[in-house]
Amino acid sequence: LGLATPTAIMVGTGQGARAGILVRNAEALERAERITVLAVDKTGTLTHGQPQVTDVIPLAATESEALDLAAALEQGSEHPLAKAVLARSVTVNLQKASNFLTHPGQGVSGEITGRKLRLGSPDWLGAGSDERVLALQREGKTVVVLADDAQWLAFMAIADALRPSSRLAVERLRAKGIRVVMLTGDNAETAASIAREAGIEEFRAGILPGDKAAAIAELRSVGGLVAMVGDGINDAPALAAADVSFAIGAGSDAAVEAADLTLIRSDLGSVVDAIELSCATLGRIRQNLFFAFIYN
Repeated sequence: LGLATPTAIMVGTGQGARAGILVRNAEALERAERITVLAVDKTGTLTHGQPQVTDVIPLAATESEALDLAAALEQGSEHPLAKAVLARSVTVNLQKASNFLTHPGQGVSGEITGRKLRLGSPDWLGAGSDERVLALQREGKTVVVLADDAQWLAFMAIADALRPSSRLAVERLRAKGIRVVMLTGDNAETAASIAREAGIEEFRAGILPGDKAAAIAELRSVGGLVAMVGDGINDAPALAAADVSFAIGAGSDAAVEAADLTLIRSDLGSVVDAIELSCATLGRIRQNLFFAFIYN
């Protein structure tokens, strides 16, 4: 009887490691079979996490000038959108921004050659209702606005392709009766486009980085066992708040440390594999206990 559970857990974690699922919390592996709701981060989880600037609409600045100013503001940032802007700029020696500030969930600001600049979400900079912005968002693209104190300088559209395996993974989860909810800081138009492409019916848009844990608490308040899968530093509080948490292996160290299980393959399908592993492990534990009782 004393060996029935630990031996099954040991074998289960070993099988998980071979499948690219690292188990940090054995209790979480046992709970995974009872997941009823899975909250999914968008960037880096459903998508590749390698966004690219696809469109630049120059307004009061040329395309190259807008890209250089945006890159100068974003240099040194580890945010995926910042990396996309930096990759598009061709200038080697970018100017340094002074009085640099980060505005969580909104954007960044700073001064370049005495010029006060801001780069961030359309809503933050008053461009959320502009038809050019809305058209890009309907295509599933994230739009950032570059502006100074007087006017908008340019609109930039950034797209992050959906992982080919994401839609199939969502279908497998729904087939198991699991409700899938996408969490994203994007606006409703962009979120709806990505959710539709991934086959997800429910999403929460416009969530600030610090509010993801509150979204998990809201889902838990309804009842059932709530799981979370994410990859970024901003996901760590939400991962810690969930009943069972999965971290994408290629994500940040903070997310990996906060999660119960780490998915080495960086594939949402690994979450389904982990749930099936949990079911198999629990089944073997029950079988072991049954035969132990019969033997005794």
